[in-house]
Amino acid sequence: MDLLDWLSLFFGFQKDNVRNQREHLVLHLANAQMRLTPPPDNIDTLDATVLRRFRKKLLKNYTSWCSYLGKKSNIWISDNRRAGSESDLRRELLYVSLYLLIWGEAANLRFVPECICYIFHNMANELNRILEDYIDENTGQPVMPKISGENAFLNFVVKPIYETIKREVDSSRNGTAPHSAWRNYDDINEYFWSKRCFEKLEWPPDIGSNFFVTAGRGKHVGKTGFVEQRSFWNLFRSFDRLWVMLVLFLQAAIIVAWEGKTYPWQALEDRTVQVRVLTIFFTWSGMRFVQSLLDIGMQYRLVSRETMGLGVRMVLKSIVAAGWIVVFGVFYGRIWTQRNHDRRWSPAANTRVVNFLEVVLVFLIPELLALALFIIPWIRNFVENTNWRIFYMLSWWFQSRSFVGRGLREGLIDNIKYSLFWVAVLATKFCFSYFLQIKPMIAPTKAVLDLKNVEYEWHQFIRNSNRFAVGLLWLPVVLIYLMDIQIWYSIYSSLVGAAVGLFAHLGEIRNMQQLKLRFQFFASAIQFNLMPEEQLLNARGTLKSKFKDAIHRLKLREEDIISDKEVELLELPENSWNVRVIRWPCFLLCNELLLALSQAKELVDDTDKTLYNKICKNEYRRCAVIEAYDSVKHLLLEITKPNSEEHSIVTVLFQEIDHSLEIDKFTKTFKTTALPQLHSKLIKLVELLNKPVKDPNLVVNTLQALYEIAIRDFFKEKRGPDQLKEDGLALHNPASGLLFENAVQLPDTNNENFYRQQLTFMNMPHAPQVEKMMAFSVLTPYYSEEVLYNKEQLRTENEDGVSILYYLQTIYDDEWKNFMERMRREGMMKDSDIWSEKLRDLRLWASYRGQTLSRTVRGMMYYYRALKMLTFLDSASEMDIREGTRELVSVSSFTSEKSPSSRSLSRGSSSVSLLFKGHEYGTALMKFTYVVACQIYGTQKEKKDPHADEILHLMKNNEALRVAYVDEKPTGRDEKEYFSVLVKYDQQLQKEVEIYRVKLPGPLKLGEGKPENQNHAIIFTRGDAVQTIDMNQDNYFEEALKMRNLLEEYRHYYGIRKPTILGVREHIFTGSVSSLAWFMSAQETSFVTLGQRVLANPLKVRMHYGHPDVFDRFWFLTRGGISKASRVINISEDIFAGFNCTLRGGNVTHHEYIQVGKGRDVGLNQVSMFEAKVASGNGEQILSRDVYRLGHRLDFFRMLSFFYTTVGFFFNTMMVVLTVYAFLWGRLYLALSGVESAMQNNSSNNKALGTILNQQFIIQLGLFTALPMIVENSLEHGFLQAIWDFLTMQLQLSSVFYTFSMGTRSHFFGRTVLHGGAKYRATGRGFVVEHKSFAENYRLFARSHFVKAIELGLILVVYASHSPVATDTFVYIAMTITSWFLVVSWIMAPFVFNPSGFDWLKTVYDFDDFMNWIWYSGSVFAKAEQSWERWWYEEQDHLKVTGLWGKLLEIILDLRFFFFQYGIVYQLGISAENKSIAVYLLSWIYVVVVSGIYVVIVYARNKYAAKEHIYYRLVQFLVIILAILVIVALLEFTEFKFMDIFTSLLAFIPTGWGLLLIAQVFRPFLQSTIIWNGVVSAARLYDIMFGVIVMAPVALLSWLPGFQNMQTRVLFNEAFSRGLRISQIVTGKKSQS
Repeated sequence: MDLLDWLSLFFGFQKDNVRNQREHLVLHLANAQMRLTPPPDNIDTLDATVLRRFRKKLLKNYTSWCSYLGKKSNIWISDNRRAGSESDLRRELLYVSLYLLIWGEAANLRFVPECICYIFHNMANELNRILEDYIDENTGQPVMPKISGENAFLNFVVKPIYETIKREVDSSRNGTAPHSAWRNYDDINEYFWSKRCFEKLEWPPDIGSNFFVTAGRGKHVGKTGFVEQRSFWNLFRSFDRLWVMLVLFLQAAIIVAWEGKTYPWQALEDRTVQVRVLTIFFTWSGMRFVQSLLDIGMQYRLVSRETMGLGVRMVLKSIVAAGWIVVFGVFYGRIWTQRNHDRRWSPAANTRVVNFLEVVLVFLIPELLALALFIIPWIRNFVENTNWRIFYMLSWWFQSRSFVGRGLREGLIDNIKYSLFWVAVLATKFCFSYFLQIKPMIAPTKAVLDLKNVEYEWHQFIRNSNRFAVGLLWLPVVLIYLMDIQIWYSIYSSLVGAAVGLFAHLGEIRNMQQLKLRFQFFASAIQFNLMPEEQLLNARGTLKSKFKDAIHRLKLREEDIISDKEVELLELPENSWNVRVIRWPCFLLCNELLLALSQAKELVDDTDKTLYNKICKNEYRRCAVIEAYDSVKHLLLEITKPNSEEHSIVTVLFQEIDHSLEIDKFTKTFKTTALPQLHSKLIKLVELLNKPVKDPNLVVNTLQALYEIAIRDFFKEKRGPDQLKEDGLALHNPASGLLFENAVQLPDTNNENFYRQQLTFMNMPHAPQVEKMMAFSVLTPYYSEEVLYNKEQLRTENEDGVSILYYLQTIYDDEWKNFMERMRREGMMKDSDIWSEKLRDLRLWASYRGQTLSRTVRGMMYYYRALKMLTFLDSASEMDIREGTRELVSVSSFTSEKSPSSRSLSRGSSSVSLLFKGHEYGTALMKFTYVVACQIYGTQKEKKDPHADEILHLMKNNEALRVAYVDEKPTGRDEKEYFSVLVKYDQQLQKEVEIYRVKLPGPLKLGEGKPENQNHAIIFTRGDAVQTIDMNQDNYFEEALKMRNLLEEYRHYYGIRKPTILGVREHIFTGSVSSLAWFMSAQETSFVTLGQRVLANPLKVRMHYGHPDVFDRFWFLTRGGISKASRVINISEDIFAGFNCTLRGGNVTHHEYIQVGKGRDVGLNQVSMFEAKVASGNGEQILSRDVYRLGHRLDFFRMLSFFYTTVGFFFNTMMVVLTVYAFLWGRLYLALSGVESAMQNNSSNNKALGTILNQQFIIQLGLFTALPMIVENSLEHGFLQAIWDFLTMQLQLSSVFYTFSMGTRSHFFGRTVLHGGAKYRATGRGFVVEHKSFAENYRLFARSHFVKAIELGLILVVYASHSPVATDTFVYIAMTITSWFLVVSWIMAPFVFNPSGFDWLKTVYDFDDFMNWIWYSGSVFAKAEQSWERWWYEEQDHLKVTGLWGKLLEIILDLRFFFFQYGIVYQLGISAENKSIAVYLLSWIYVVVVSGIYVVIVYARNKYAAKEHIYYRLVQFLVIILAILVIVALLEFTEFKFMDIFTSLLAFIPTGWGLLLIAQVFRPFLQSTIIWNGVVSAARLYDIMFGVIVMAPVALLSWLPGFQNMQTRVLFNEAFSRGLRISQIVTGKKSQS
């Protein structure tokens, strides 16, 4: 019985939990012990410092929590004694074990770390009392824990809290209830941030406490810490300092620019202007007042009896802010009364100005204080981190006290770096804004305000006021002013990122030339970076050979990236044949020999020295020449019989050459011009010798020809036959003829290779030995995605006759050829066997090119193989390596399914370092585990799902792979027990075995699925670090070699902190699939490299995006895990890990010498789903407490960086779209009202227009999204290549795609912030070769893009027909071209990027399908894919969950559609120039009449159509006759023109749409009434109309010849488009029968 058993006996922990944590603890301590330097004296006993260090790290969060709450910590160990006594050591172990046992069984409570602190606090207290032998007062017995017995901990501690969380989640109606109505994980956790948890909860937890009461029942604990309210005001609340800065500058700039001087300082010389500028303090105090009101409005639910202080402070803040407005008003008024009294700026007036400034000074005291603390950051950190009451009192007014977000300041150096960055950005922005946005607007504004007696074209409610028009002119400018920091940020960050990248040696090796130049330093770079220092000191010389064959194991051949022949070109040849120089791989020496020969030919008459110096200028050329000479010499001697005369002739010939070289007489003795001839003959000889069947005669002929050239043409002085015989250069008996014997032996090929990445040359920490490295694990959450493609999936063809396999063969055609070559080498007889004998290999080959689990597992298992190899190299001697090399090559072939015993390395019998022989496996398993969290693997096994077999197969082939899943066991009626289970495959028993089974308090998924899945499996991970890897990632062997370097980063300081998350660069591998995938991967690549690089350094706000990041495991394990899981609010769960890390004082870095592969979505529909998911996630982040705290707790500049790289980016994207709206609606107003024609006579209008347009043009082209891409590309591939790529992208219509995705983002972001309804969208990561039907595209994009594009298009059409300015075609085009581009992109993108999008037959089918979908009435169970009605209801789901404000805003926004009618009615002929309001009101008669006629016809149809059909036709006839009569009458008796019929359509269709939208908001009231049916049928008509409008251009392009081919070519690469066309011809266009 050990300590953990003892604890479990006392406190009632589960058996398997104890076993799991015992392994966890022992492994960790063993690893830490191995890492000690210098090693301890006694290896077998645990070192005290190791344990103490671990205890301090593990319980750091607990001790700071105690200190924060002012409680005494229950860890009774003094930290001052150096050497811990025996009992101290046991104590340390007990505390650590207790914490780990609690954590291991806490299930969902792991998301509430301070709750775990509370549990630990109480249990440690009981433990101390037992250890100190306290006596229980009541019984007189030794103290026992309050809870004990079997599974007591789970049942009495975890379960009650778990049940509470579960009830709260149930009351949230699947996340659709407002966040403010229920407590999420964060609220539960923050309950433990105040002392009330000790007073109210008791120990063991008292079920009667109000903490356990859920919402809606009696006295419950409401939200704690923060209330998430849905509103755009959150942006202002969280980032108030940013908005204050922008608004104040705008106000000051307008006041200064109004004077019309050239430069602002000229205007500021005037005292009047100076005093006017002071009004910004009114605005400032007003904004503070708004802020305090918002605080009250949003956070009032936090105030309860226990938290009265909060309420008092909120009210006080509003009162004070209002007070400031009054004070400023009084003092400012006094200035002007004095000034107007004196009629000039008298001294008295000036003193009053000074008085005002004194008041301002008092107002600014907090800001100045903040500035001072910003300049000396460590004071601020000290004040925030120490829990002294005095500091708490001082800061009470400014921010509520919270456990996280304290002491976030960075060091001075970092401070200076990011401050400089932002000073530059802001300076540029404000100069630009003043001179190019605000100043040019002043003159037109004055002109419009001065316009007298404008003839309004409609009924004007306010006489003689053009202020509304001015407002509309300014609106787009102000919107751009508010968002353009984003553009400047993007420009500066690109430049800074490029600079940082250059200093980090990125992009130094871009092409083969660079690689050649660098190749000789390759071995030393590897030695320096990847070999442990201990070895560098011991064995300098032998390492070259060691690493030569370490490179062997790169996996290029096995991954079929290269063929066998290329392997030979790349390998470093064995140094046989007595060559005197390093034999470089052939790919480095290509052409060098030919160049040397041509040099020799040119320099016929030069001396040896000149020639040699020329050749030596290039190291490779020198080597090539010497190697060629030595090899030829060796070859000719090899293939002539040793004792024959020919052998001696060859020997003599070479002796002469060697002699001439020694005495520097080579060029004097031989003609260099003959060398090329010799060269070509030698090539012929080698080719003959390389043939499988060697023809002796040909070889002899070639050798004779060589001999002839050598004797006749090579020597300068001719020699006669006798002379030759004498010199030993001819046969003494010519009759026997020249006989050459064929004795050739070619060396075996070995798979050697160079790194595929240039990243070896970057700066990285030294590698420790494998035993001394930190241990780590990899965790992958998996649900039910593909594991391995099966035969059917590979073979089934889509409607174009394209199967997945065919698609892969065309995209990766080289790799397919190499694969087939490898299969033939492994014994495949004919190609058709690939479907039978080699089917498994084929399935693997295809799956490794998709986004499958097997690809991810293969990639991550490279870590294991790399560690085994490195361990071997660490401990092996020279001999072992020579022998082991051959074995290792065969071992490392992944697909060879030998039994594990035959895989062990055979070793030389060398006696050196016997210590670690055969321990690779052990060491590698100690340092690395891979856990895949297959949540539903248990269910899959029960259902005999093929996925389960594939997962089992993966475990069988990978010994370090573990699978964690949730097992559900029914216990009686409707009740289930849940277990976290870990399994592995046992190679001896040849079956899957269960390792641990830990019981859970209930179902796993309370929050978002992925984080819950990660959380249940994290107890099975091991090591100091955990790398989170998603299902769509891959890894490369050479990157795995660098992992131990990366983990060393945890020991280095970055700024004033050590890192807690190591960010890793990603390599997007899906770029080759289609042009769309290429755009996506280009955008993504620039974000994961350049974007992240700048965020980490200099800006210090990198969070955690995406998943190759490596977490400091013990740091996160005690602080809430590696992601947050509350429903909906944490829908982008992973970034919250970054927020949490930053708020709790962690540090996130970014490293680019190592990278992990990542797949991205590749079809437009998937990309849009992904963007929608990210945008909705950002909409939710705005409401979250994390963003609010970061916005307030970070200093000003880091807050800016944070805003513009997370939520701000999406907000500003939305602003761009709003700008287009504002601009177009503004123009429409000006045109229809008649202000525009009045302004036209005034030249300044065009200037204002110019200002707006220039800006709009730049922004809409989306240049600011493209810049980082170009810069990163030019850094890594060269400038010209980057420009070329950019132009190619433009030709492939990337701008259309980027404009389209801008629409996606702004739609979903805006909708989520207003109404909620964010949901996790499973994007499916398949290949995109199938055509998406029109109906499907319509369902996805109708509301987010099509309808909006049609609205903007309508505005543009109306504007074209009614604006005096638009009569000049050129002006109209210049004004609206970007807007038209937006409209076209939004309508056409889904079809342009849809395979076979312009195929005439498909278009026809699609339209039929669309109409069927629209009219399908459907059953109750119909899905949105089948029935329009179902889809229409689903599209309004967000209105169900929205609050009152959301509905109001929706209605206000919908009112814009009535404006068309108001504007256009007055333009109709029938209105006869009448400007009274009656005209507008009368026009509503038309709306009523149309609806009336519609109702009559529908009624008639329902009543008569079936039985008395003739009546139905009669009603229709009457209606038509009536309509014709009315029109004739109008034409005759009023000023009605025939065109009015069409113009009025433009007016009334939008009105109908507006009414429909408003009806949707009132659906709860209308649904039960008779009106609702009318609403539904009208909506259906509108959708048909929209469908036809969108379909028209598509149909036209499909009908025109040639468009389809062009589109395929734009979309796919050449090979695939060719194949697709051929296959279409062959299959003869399969019809959709």
